[in-house]
Amino acid sequence: MPQAKATRYAVLFLLSALSMFSFAGLHSAHAPTTGTQYTLTPLPFISQEGYSITLILSVSGASPGTLYQFNFYVRDPSTKLWGSIVENYTTSLGETQFGIILQYPSAAFVGIGTNSLVGQYVGWVNQLRPTPTSNPVAATPNGFWFILTDQTEYQRTQTVGIRASGYNASETATVIIRTQTTSTIVLNATATASSAGVVTGSWKIPKGAPLDNYVVTVTGKKTAKNPADAQGFVIKAASVSIPILTSSKTLYQRTETMKFSFTARYPDGQYANSGTALLTVTGAGGNSVPITAVYDSVAQTFNATYKTFFDNETGTWTASLGVNGFDDGFGNTGPTTSVSTSPQLQLATLTITITSKSYFAIGEQIKFNATIQYPDLTQLTDQTGQASAFLLFSGGGHNDTITQFVFDSTLNLWVGTYTPGNEPGGLWSLTVAGADPAFPANSGKATKTIQLQDRIPTASFTFTSGTILTSASVSFDGTASFDPDGTIVGYAWTFGDGSTGSGATPAHSYSIAGTYSVKLNVTDNSGSTAVDTQTVIITDRPPTVTLALSSTTATSGSAIVITISASDSDGAIATTTVNWGDGTTDTISGPPTTDSHTYSLASGSSSATYTITVTVHDNSGSTMSATSNPIAVQPIQSSSNVSFPLYYFGILAVLIAALLVGTFLAFRRHKVTHARLKIDLEAVKAEAGRIENQEFFQSVKDQLKKDKE
Repeated sequence: MPQAKATRYAVLFLLSALSMFSFAGLHSAHAPTTGTQYTLTPLPFISQEGYSITLILSVSGASPGTLYQFNFYVRDPSTKLWGSIVENYTTSLGETQFGIILQYPSAAFVGIGTNSLVGQYVGWVNQLRPTPTSNPVAATPNGFWFILTDQTEYQRTQTVGIRASGYNASETATVIIRTQTTSTIVLNATATASSAGVVTGSWKIPKGAPLDNYVVTVTGKKTAKNPADAQGFVIKAASVSIPILTSSKTLYQRTETMKFSFTARYPDGQYANSGTALLTVTGAGGNSVPITAVYDSVAQTFNATYKTFFDNETGTWTASLGVNGFDDGFGNTGPTTSVSTSPQLQLATLTITITSKSYFAIGEQIKFNATIQYPDLTQLTDQTGQASAFLLFSGGGHNDTITQFVFDSTLNLWVGTYTPGNEPGGLWSLTVAGADPAFPANSGKATKTIQLQDRIPTASFTFTSGTILTSASVSFDGTASFDPDGTIVGYAWTFGDGSTGSGATPAHSYSIAGTYSVKLNVTDNSGSTAVDTQTVIITDRPPTVTLALSSTTATSGSAIVITISASDSDGAIATTTVNWGDGTTDTISGPPTTDSHTYSLASGSSSATYTITVTVHDNSGSTMSATSNPIAVQPIQSSSNVSFPLYYFGILAVLIAALLVGTFLAFRRHKVTHARLKIDLEAVKAEAGRIENQEFFQSVKDQLKKDKE
């Protein structure tokens, strides 16, 4: 046994045969000089054989600057005296207290001393200097002890540790433990001493060991001790540790069973697996009920239960286990302080299960049944409560109570029927609710979704009548749609040109002429749909065209220019046709901006009047025409000075240029003087006048015609 552990010993039981030495003539404290006090303290007070004891001499009221000398003495159980060598201590100036520490047994004692005898050892101190009035100056008040066991008092399930010293190395020794009352042997073991002559052993105390004083003896095969190694100790009932009491739930509903559990642990750390405990359950109203906890070998816990009732008061309930309320069946009890747990009890939520079809045809009777159960699975009947049922439409507007809903004791079911009238089809919630007469009442509700066959809605719409042109707003009206068992809640339009719309009365315009299939899809409040399809014809808008003349008069052979402005609001100009009124027609691709034409009148013809017509064609085939104001075309007028076309004046210019070039070349060739080559400009001018004569023009014209032929 470690020495520190031995300091906790407070009780020692030894055989009555062991001597109790008196302290006659030995004073625990003495003052050789006025005011000086001495104490001798052994630590620990009890130790096992083979260990040592620390002796502490404390001196107070000492004289400063003084040499103190002491002898320590120990008398063992065999009455042998062991004295120490002289222990010196000199106080310093001003020092009035000091201490001297010696180990027993140790080399400080002559012969070292012994610690191998069971019994009481007496220690004291004699002062040599300064000379005291009397010795000893201090003694151990109750001596100190070397024993065999590591404790003098045990609880069941603990282990007795045995140690004896002073034997020969490897000596065989017998260790026996017996009850004092009946001398029943509980341990008979053989041990071999260590090389240091120490014999050790142990005994695990059973949880059902007799509660008695016990005697342990160690007997060596060769070594005989006086006194012999024999010592007594006490075994008491085990104090069982129960740290907590737990509840399987922190929150219970009425009719549920509360369950409380705990584990019980012996001093050796093992868990108890036998016995019973008496618990007390106190309700929210203060009434208490005792319940018994028994061991559950599967859960390895002690469990107690309490079945609540449908009308128990709700609130905080407490289960408690009082001091020593548990007994393992062998007299070992616990806990040393009461433990408790406090769960909450609340109203019971009734569990309702509805059984019925999920879909009902138009006019079909709705039949269903339901079970209403408490948390403990007991049934709510018409004798213990009441129930109701109703139908709620998902689209709103209907909350119909089912009056034919009763408890069938034969089937042990709540049974209900309902015959729909003009209720809308779609999803409905079938709800069953129940409650009992407790205060406050326990209640519950459940809902099952069912579907009533829907009456399909009718889709119908109208739109703007008459001819509808492109880009014109077309009004659609779907308000004629209806639902025989509900209401129309959605209008979805597709206009045939990739566009969509919503609402009962949308408007839409088409940019391209054509035939379009328009669809209206209506949805009723049950989710059913219907479609109406109609054809809308969009008429193309014709193109526009205007023209402007460069002149409303012209001379035969001169050109007339027209400026054309054409457009198509819902497409493009494909071709343009210009009818000049003289049998000539121009066809132009796309939208032209201008065109021109030259009118020619036969020689000798009188003037003529022409009207120009411009016709444009768009990409849809539509046309539009514009007509000009009349154009007056005059023939070429005759005179003495005949007018020539401009190209004749060109011919004249060429002839003159040729004449000049020829003259210049002649000048270069013949080196004539400027005077001789003087040109008679007047003659040239006269010749040019002659050329302008009609007769000359006619001869030239005739010559050109002849050349062509």
